[in-house]
Amino acid sequence: MAEQRKRPRTNTYGSLAYNLDTLARERELEEAAKVREQEQRPQPRPQLRRQAETQPRTKASPLLVGGIVVLAAMVLALIMGYVQLTTISGDVADMKSELAALDDEHVSLLTKYEQTFDLATVKETAEAAGMSKPTSAQIEYVDLSGTDTAVVYQAGAGGLLSGMAERAETILAAVVEYFR
Repeated sequence: MAEQRKRPRTNTYGSLAYNLDTLARERELEEAAKVREQEQRPQPRPQLRRQAETQPRTKASPLLVGGIVVLAAMVLALIMGYVQLTTISGDVADMKSELAALDDEHVSLLTKYEQTFDLATVKETAEAAGMSKPTSAQIEYVDLSGTDTAVVYQAGAGGLLSGMAERAETILAAVVEYFR
């Protein structure tokens, strides 16, 4: 494509003749603009190709390896904890349903138990077995109007060794009772 020169539209006052200096000035301005454009364009620099340098293998620090091992152990412990929690949750749900069934059975058995001790039924059963109410001749009253007293005897005051043995037995019995 051929470039068309665009002349600035200017008002002409007076002579319509060409000013030859104007053309020379326009050419100089165009050349200066081209030079400026070339200066402003970044010149492609020849890039030097680097060869990839091989880096020597670095060894992992023992602290890093230890940290990774500890982290893996903690993750494993967490997963095992979740497994145990899930198992226990299932067991608790089973026990709750079993407890509800046992509560229902308890209520029914308690009702049967209370029915066996109905006074009318007991009276009928006792009369059928030949029992009767006691008469006044069969009743005796015991008089305990005396003062209450209690005497505690110790079988010989033993030495220091026997006292320590008794205390050791008491402590041992308490420990065994605690862990039952």
